[in-house]
Amino acid sequence: MKKILCASWLLCVTMNQAFAAHPLVTEDAGVQGEGRHQIEANTDWSKQAGEAGHVGAFTYTYGVTDKLDLFANLPLTFQSTEGSGVGDYSLGAKWRYYDQDGLALAFKPEVFLPSGDTEKSLGNGKSGLGLTAIASYEIGAWTLHGNAGLNYNRYTRDSDDAAKRKLVWRTSAAVWYALNEQWRLVADTGVMQNVDRGNRTWPAYGLVGVIWSPNDTVDLDIGAKFGLNKAEVTRQLGVGVTLHF
Repeated sequence: MKKILCASWLLCVTMNQAFAAHPLVTEDAGVQGEGRHQIEANTDWSKQAGEAGHVGAFTYTYGVTDKLDLFANLPLTFQSTEGSGVGDYSLGAKWRYYDQDGLALAFKPEVFLPSGDTEKSLGNGKSGLGLTAIASYEIGAWTLHGNAGLNYNRYTRDSDDAAKRKLVWRTSAAVWYALNEQWRLVADTGVMQNVDRGNRTWPAYGLVGVIWSPNDTVDLDIGAKFGLNKAEVTRQLGVGVTLHF
């Protein structure tokens, strides 16, 4: 049972890594613009019920048009109770279909490919799907973001198939406050259905952080995440860097 709980916690952590610009969990509706590139690298140290974890992610995004991005994401686990290695990488797109009067709406479909070692609980062993609906609203120095999403997971191992849910919903909201052109304060909160079929407690979190953009090319960030119940990580600290060109 402890192994299943640790694996479910690790899956929740890596799922959260894939959805947004670090340190946030909530995705924004922004896109790169035609011909533009973005590279993100981040890492997070977490703890839950005395178990330590260390994960990271590397994401490349390309702006196909001024409304459409394509991306590839590689999740990494550096330390866990199961072991270290590469998780299930994903390929996806973000389509911003509405942008007017400060309001932007987007969809983000994603396919997860079975690259993670199932014996180390780093992957599901089968492909999966994700879909996120995104809304962003900018008013002055404030920007608000909201997400609602679904993940469809499939599992190779019979034990995982019996213990974990295939369809998992999630929802979250975030706020940015621009102190000036270089500094942004961010906060984020959300909840998702527990991957573990036997656990009816929905993992819920709160997060605060800061993003520093010394120029138009580089963003540096740091964030602290706190679990609002025992199903979520007790605490998590992460740093990241994003390059735009």
